[in-house]
Amino acid sequence: MSKWLDMLKMKRITYKLFVTTSLILLSFAVLIYVSLYFFLPTFYEQYKTNQLQTGIEEIITKSKDLDLQYGVLLLDAFAKKNNAVVYLQNKEGVIIYSPFFSSVRKGYSLSAEVRVERAKPIVNSNSFDVAVPIQFLDAKLTLVVYATFQPIDEASQVLVLFLPYLSVIVIVIGIASAYLYSRFITKPLLYINQGAQKMANLDFSEQIEVRSTDELGELSTSLNELSVNLQQTMQELHNANRQLKSDIEKERAVETKRREFFAIAAHELKTPLTVMKGYLEGMIYHIGPYRDRDQYLQKNHQIVEGMEQLVREILSMSKLERDTFKLQLEEVNLSQLVDKTTADLEYFAAQREIQLMKHIASDIMVHTDRLMLEKACKNIIHNAIMYSPQGEKVCIQLTQDVQEGSIQFQVINTGVNIKEEDMQQIFEPFYRVEKSRNRNTGGSGLGLYIVKQIFDALGITYSMHNIEQGVQFAAVIPKSRQ
Repeated sequence: MSKWLDMLKMKRITYKLFVTTSLILLSFAVLIYVSLYFFLPTFYEQYKTNQLQTGIEEIITKSKDLDLQYGVLLLDAFAKKNNAVVYLQNKEGVIIYSPFFSSVRKGYSLSAEVRVERAKPIVNSNSFDVAVPIQFLDAKLTLVVYATFQPIDEASQVLVLFLPYLSVIVIVIGIASAYLYSRFITKPLLYINQGAQKMANLDFSEQIEVRSTDELGELSTSLNELSVNLQQTMQELHNANRQLKSDIEKERAVETKRREFFAIAAHELKTPLTVMKGYLEGMIYHIGPYRDRDQYLQKNHQIVEGMEQLVREILSMSKLERDTFKLQLEEVNLSQLVDKTTADLEYFAAQREIQLMKHIASDIMVHTDRLMLEKACKNIIHNAIMYSPQGEKVCIQLTQDVQEGSIQFQVINTGVNIKEEDMQQIFEPFYRVEKSRNRNTGGSGLGLYIVKQIFDALGITYSMHNIEQGVQFAAVIPKSRQ
């Protein structure tokens, strides 16, 4: 039962159109039948009257040029054509000719008139009866015409008798025609509706194919175009939404790192400030060893220098992260830059009894930001010296691959390895392999993070991993920034 109800609901437009068309056809049939029954007799009577009058006028006009002997031929033709009683009579009322009195016509003679008293026909509303003068060349007579309209009344009665049969025929033909018409018209509409419902449910797997050049064909084409546009728009929205989610996640990650960074930075600054405060209070109140003001002023000075270095690194890193930061690109002799940076750190290496070994190819040119690249190279070499055991070696290599058009920069420090879990985070801000965070055994933890920021900005690929002799940092520098 529910299935039939669903079908009826889906095809209600078919049934509406079927019922409407059936009613229209039946209404027209009834209207035509009623019109025939009521208006056909009047119309026929008027038509017949006009026809008879026109024929009489034509006979009167032509008889003026004919003798009576030839004029009666017109009367014969008129009587046969209109199924009318026609006769001629003289002024005394004697019938001298009629098609129904053949003996009179054959024995026609002006001197021997057959006198027959005119028999008056029964006249009613369904008849035509007129007497008009008619002029022949040889006689002036009266033309009498009589016709009955009774056959049309009989036809109306036959219509009434035929009504049951006619009604069955009209109903069958009307219903069948309405059904076929409604099916023909609504079939493409139902098909289009099914396709539109699929589109409403975001199912664009099928195209609506209505092969027609009328409005239904245009509608199917428009819906197909709408389907394509919706698919494209939804895909674009999906991509935009996915990109937005990715951006939001990245922003959240950046915000989280920023908060962590400021928390760690605050901790890094808080610790030396606390130490300085203790030193200063001891000197102010002459407590124990703090009476030696010169010694602790020197220590405070060292703490301030360390804090100053940390602030410079934070500002440098912040500068790299700003959207307004722009690189100052120029042609740089990388060989001289690396050689100079290594020379500047030789004294620091000597203090730690670290041997610096250089293998630098000459006159390697690169289009880059001199200050940023110099800072990154200095941090890498300094970091290698800082974390190498006493008496070990730090090897700096700079070579050029002519075929690939790239430059390889490597720094290897021997005698040490980094745990794998530390290697994964070594480029994070404030991360130090040495957990005590003692400034005498390590830096602030921002050196390699700044290297990461600079190399990312310059388009330089880099990596750090353990080798048999120690730890290797490798970077591939393009001849020009990508």
